Amino acid sequence: MNDEIAKLGNCSLSGDEIVEILLRLPVKALLRFQTVSKSWHSFITSRDFIQLHRQQPVHEKLLRISDRGRRDIPTISFFTLAPRLADFEIDRIVDVDLAELESLSVVVDAVDLPFPCSADDEVRVVGSCNGILCVHFNRSSSIVLWNPATRKYRFLELPDCVSFYSDPFFPYIMFGYVPEKDDYNVVKVSSCRRKDERDTKVWVYTMSLDTWEEMDGDFLCGLVPKGGSAVSVNGCLYWMSCSDDDGLNVITCFDLCKRVFGRVKLPNHDIVTKFTMVKLMVLKDCLSMIIDYGNGVDVDHYEVWVMNERQGETESWTKQFDFLPFSTLAQPVGSWRDVELLFANPGGLSPELVSYNAFTEEIYCFRRRSLMGRFKVINYVESLESVEGR
Repeated sequence: MNDEIAKLGNCSLSGDEIVEILLRLPVKALLRFQTVSKSWHSFITSRDFIQLHRQQPVHEKLLRISDRGRRDIPTISFFTLAPRLADFEIDRIVDVDLAELESLSVVVDAVDLPFPCSADDEVRVVGSCNGILCVHFNRSSSIVLWNPATRKYRFLELPDCVSFYSDPFFPYIMFGYVPEKDDYNVVKVSSCRRKDERDTKVWVYTMSLDTWEEMDGDFLCGLVPKGGSAVSVNGCLYWMSCSDDDGLNVITCFDLCKRVFGRVKLPNHDIVTKFTMVKLMVLKDCLSMIIDYGNGVDVDHYEVWVMNERQGETESWTKQFDFLPFSTLAQPVGSWRDVELLFANPGGLSPELVSYNAFTEEIYCFRRRSLMGRFKVINYVESLESVEGR
């Protein structure tokens, strides 16, 4: 830390102590502190500080995004953590009365989209990486990179050769971070879904260069994407697909740094049926999944699998948890804080979102905001990341 910062005013704190304080402050406060002096501005806008700031657990939140809002614009709410239920054991959370948990929940805020959008467009939040949201306008084919904390956004100039209309139920547009290059990519996959179509193309946008690159996507022919957003893990994008050749579910992956595609087999593939729900997520920086076993209505039990480090084209899975549902209607929707599983309750049940730590067996809940429509949950971390590239 610069000595000039440590000596500011009558402050007797050391430079390291001031850094620790700054790292825990919200972005709104840091934007004001940038005007204190040139050295403060230089330090707060440095890559080292921005990266350290976003890694602080205090800045982690959830985005609850509705399928429909006014004018087909999603309603975005920021959730924070609720007080935990002390000493709530695993054998006591089966068929728990979720209504009793509602008073413990907290909602941070709800936000409107700051950029213009037409009344007849369909707006989707594709994904989130390090505080930047990728927003897609389906009918107008616009893509926006948006940092809600800094209130900055950027419309991407799209290639003339491709329509960016996308089926809202499949992850044809994805967003990921490339740690090797400290950069961000938007990936567009053409919506080819039949193995006899050999013109599958892939376009990759690099934020630092503000350019699109066209790639051959023959590898994806015969792989039908399934519902759900792609997961970004350690520089790779992963999404669920079904193979036209044998009808088996597989995980399709795309290495953002090497620009190559691959497939990952599911664990225990023989017992995955049409009634089984598989949700990809991230636990402790590893690609993971939660498998929901049931009869298509009620849940029988959950299994959580974590993929070990891949060695070339070979991967292996470890079953981390196997537990009964705390509500037979709860559906897995993802993970957050690197160790907690998220479950949603359909039909406006209260509370609509529950967080379960399978390691400590603790439960948290989030207040129901409305009864309208379905929703998805995206991990979000408040950050100073710029959408302008570097």
